[in-house]
Amino acid sequence: MKNNEPDLILIDEMNDANREKRYSFRYVFAKENRLSMKFKGITVEITNISAGGLAFKNQEFSKYDSDEISLLLEMPNFYGEPVFNAHIRILHITSNHICHCIFENCSVDDYEIVHKYVLEMQKIDLNSKDSYR
Repeated sequence: MKNNEPDLILIDEMNDANREKRYSFRYVFAKENRLSMKFKGITVEITNISAGGLAFKNQEFSKYDSDEISLLLEMPNFYGEPVFNAHIRILHITSNHICHCIFENCSVDDYEIVHKYVLEMQKIDLNSKDSYR
């Protein structure tokens, strides 16, 4: 008789799978190519971005701090104004002093610009890696 209990998955395996999935929808900037923005009047460098939010190094900000931002997301194959305006809020600050923020009150078009940006930047990185092989 067949056991109807589901296979058990170790938490570490789940976390690894989720981490890989998260990074497929997130663009992590090389240190020399990071975008800059103003947050609460202070210039910060974005370490990564996704349609859900972005991260940057903490400069004495606090959890739940928020601000209006504007990013020029220059990318190939985009026709129109690649300006992304959003309200962001810090949801978590890591022990490594990285602020993880969410985008609030964005339109569908705003989210689409970020999705397109992430995909185009990942394509550029993949093409660069292929040229070194």
